[in-house]
Amino acid sequence: MRRCIRDDRGSATILMMLIAAVIMTVGIGFNWLVKEHIRASEGLKNKADAILKARSAYDTVIYLILNGSVLPREIVVSGGEDIAQINTLPLNGQEVSLSDDVRVRIQESNGLLSLNAINRYAFEKLIKRVSSQDTAAIAIDSLLDWVDVNSLSRVNGAKEFYYRSSGLPYGPRTYAIQYIEEIGFIRGFGEELYGKLQPYVTMLPSTGFNPNTASDEVLKAYLDIDEDYLKTLKDYIAKKPVQSDGELFALTGKRIAVDEDSIYFTPSSFMDVTVSVGQPKSIYTIKAGLRIIQGKDSPYSILYWREA
Repeated sequence: MRRCIRDDRGSATILMMLIAAVIMTVGIGFNWLVKEHIRASEGLKNKADAILKARSAYDTVIYLILNGSVLPREIVVSGGEDIAQINTLPLNGQEVSLSDDVRVRIQESNGLLSLNAINRYAFEKLIKRVSSQDTAAIAIDSLLDWVDVNSLSRVNGAKEFYYRSSGLPYGPRTYAIQYIEEIGFIRGFGEELYGKLQPYVTMLPSTGFNPNTASDEVLKAYLDIDEDYLKTLKDYIAKKPVQSDGELFALTGKRIAVDEDSIYFTPSSFMDVTVSVGQPKSIYTIKAGLRIIQGKDSPYSILYWREA
């Protein structure tokens, strides 16, 4: 009898321990679930706040651009100190802080190489500079074939037959580039070369060339100059903008004003604008391609828009 009582007590103790273990496990799991929900809620709140900040900052930048004065290197803003504590907006992609966690970059298209106004000579030079593979001729011919409306292929290019015979489910667009990542699909480019070219090219049209807002790699490719001439040119631009072929020739031995219909040494009306929110890591970003010319229905045009 005593042995049965002891056995019952032992079984009850084990059962209580099992129940306690189950309760603790459920409690720990519930606690983890609550923490995850709180963390997710905080993430959604932070993202919502970032979206509002990004769109507000974008509106601020548009106001500053439209009310500012466009100079060869920058936009001198009107009332910028009252709104965002800034006096100028650089047009060379340099980052500007609007607040502690909001940053903006503006790059006008005449300081880049345009995929919709292709300068073959400059593109080939740029590809040779950033890539170890000698694919410049293939890439440029294929790029031109990609946007051409006709069905004739250039010597090193690619039309419908090439892509289909390579097992690819697409062919040339036969129209202007619609998004910048598109060049990764073109023969001779690929994701690796696209990644190297991406900082120096734009899908926006260009109206000429502006060395005052171009990066080092674009300057070396477009002007075909070495590091010594580049340093001389950059030191000069840091003090004052280059505004004539005579100045440029004195600095680099190169001239660029060869097309009477193009605009040189001044920005175009097309601009890549990037607004980022978050420090040190960006939480939300708006990228937009703008044309700052007043139309019949609006003071400017949006050519592309991305939020992420």
